[in-house]
Amino acid sequence: MKKIILTLFYILLSTSSFGGNNFLKKPHLKVLDIGNSYTEDATAYLKLIVDSLNVNVDDMCIYKAYRGGASFRDWYNVYHNKDDANYSISKVVGGLNANVKEGSGRPYDGALFRRLLIEEKWDLIIIHQYSGYSTAYNKWTRKGNDGYLIELLKIIRLFQPQCKLGFLLIHSYASSYKRNAEKSSLKRWNNIASVARKFARNYRVDFVIPYGTAIQNLRTTEYNNSMDLTRDGTHLGMGLARYTAACCYYETLIAPRTGVSMLGAKVECPVEDDPKTSKISVNTENMITAQKAAKLACMFPYSCNNPNNYSVGMLASGKIGPRNTVPYRSATK
Repeated sequence: MKKIILTLFYILLSTSSFGGNNFLKKPHLKVLDIGNSYTEDATAYLKLIVDSLNVNVDDMCIYKAYRGGASFRDWYNVYHNKDDANYSISKVVGGLNANVKEGSGRPYDGALFRRLLIEEKWDLIIIHQYSGYSTAYNKWTRKGNDGYLIELLKIIRLFQPQCKLGFLLIHSYASSYKRNAEKSSLKRWNNIASVARKFARNYRVDFVIPYGTAIQNLRTTEYNNSMDLTRDGTHLGMGLARYTAACCYYETLIAPRTGVSMLGAKVECPVEDDPKTSKISVNTENMITAQKAAKLACMFPYSCNNPNNYSVGMLASGKIGPRNTVPYRSATK
């Protein structure tokens, strides 16, 4: 009986997911990103990019639910008043105001999160797993700390049966980071990308924001450093790294709606350069490389490519194939 119920649930996921991104152009678009500090990394400069392009986002909004170090199980626990950490709800960008109460939620009080899911109808909900469990795909459906995927999705579908399901393909740890089991940012990214591909295929999720691939692309260039563009081995450095991630987020989610690409756009993002924490100011030289890294990720989400091998014109045309210059051409199928 349990197997039958799970089978029916997988069918529900398949029939409710989408086969294209035309929904991004609907009259009013409401997006919710449920995540952690990696969501922060990916969206921190999103408004900066929107403002620099002067695009109209009055008829859409992106909100984020943030809980530090959150896994699928943590959000499940937040919903059930069982989580011991603070979390927050806030708008990232957009002119629409969702029926959402922004602010902080206290430990063992999931009221703010429940209201987020119950009182608003979202067009797209994006999720991702905690970075430490991002490669343990075979454990996501279990009942351990690295599991509870099915339970979280059941909650989402209970209140949001109409929504599309998205996935954030996150960046990998620095090669030198003590928790990097692969001891290589490239190998770990390859495993993360492979898991993201499996998740998208098995759950019929065909909307992936591959900002982690954009970061790995940037790591193949002269702008990489001993910290692999992270400030502490895990979180992205301020400036260039976070800008690259936001470029990918914008290009995947907002560009199809506005018809305006971030390729070639000029933006200022000054920070006090510090190689120890990967603080790199965005300037006229590295800006284009970051944009190309992001565009390549959107075109080839599961393949690592050096942006220096492509011109802006080539990428804008969309008529190219991947030309990889690193040992791991693509995530395993």
